[in-house]
Amino acid sequence: MNYIINQSTLFLEFKNNELVIEELDRSYTDSINNIKKILEKSCIYYGSTLKGRIAGSKNYIKGRYKMPIIISEKYKLIFFYIKDNDNNIFWFNFALIKDYQQINKNVKIEFANGKFKMINISYTIFNNQMLKSSRLLVIYTSR
Repeated sequence: MNYIINQSTLFLEFKNNELVIEELDRSYTDSINNIKKILEKSCIYYGSTLKGRIAGSKNYIKGRYKMPIIISEKYKLIFFYIKDNDNNIFWFNFALIKDYQQINKNVKIEFANGKFKMINISYTIFNNQMLKSSRLLVIYTSR
């Protein structure tokens, strides 16, 4: 798959050996796990490497693990990583998450276009990733 993350990308999900890319108005599927390749290619497209983006995030917010990354400074594309309790891997676009709430032991995410996604993860873990992303955005835009 030759995909570049853009302003319409809601999230990338790797589940059951299938990659799903959800955008505001469409979705794509691929039968292999190439999330890292998509992240790397997208970072390079916007002017850096994935390794450079991770190092930048660590420098900005002084974190060590599960760092959100700025894919594009120009478009303020900040993505964060989540691995849910079912071992599905997600990279979410921070800017397009409108709201999220705890539903039993899951988190229900509402996106800017009104779509929803339910993931099997604690609210605290998801909220921490949102807070890290928010902090990254604030620090980056204030420099």
